[in-house]
Amino acid sequence: MALHDHPYISDAFVLNKREVIKSVEAYLLREGYETGISNEKGVDLTATNEYHTLLIAVQGNMSELDEKNSQDEFCLKFVDLLKSHEKNPAKTLVLAHPDTPIYREKANKIKHALDDLGIVRFWIKEDGTIEWE
Repeated sequence: MALHDHPYISDAFVLNKREVIKSVEAYLLREGYETGISNEKGVDLTATNEYHTLLIAVQGNMSELDEKNSQDEFCLKFVDLLKSHEKNPAKTLVLAHPDTPIYREKANKIKHALDDLGIVRFWIKEDGTIEWE
């Protein structure tokens, strides 16, 4: 959904968490994965195929949080995902976010750590397509 004059969000478009999950699920199903909603804290969605299991933390940008609370929410989501890795070290961790400048900036600040840890980023475009990083 395009958003130009929303009082709380300065992004060019917004996706709520459910919309991000739907985009990720559709993409992974096309790629041959089986998906499921997770009950594990920090993991919103799981996906498996014969070679991989993905633990996916999803965050939308439809929120009335201010900048500081938004950053805190991003950090908590990241830490919860890392905690799930402790229980599942053979799984691939994925962060899924709308592809907006705010989320790109947050991820770029810890890009080397994400890369070193092998954490994949799914960037969901406004049209629902996904870019991997």
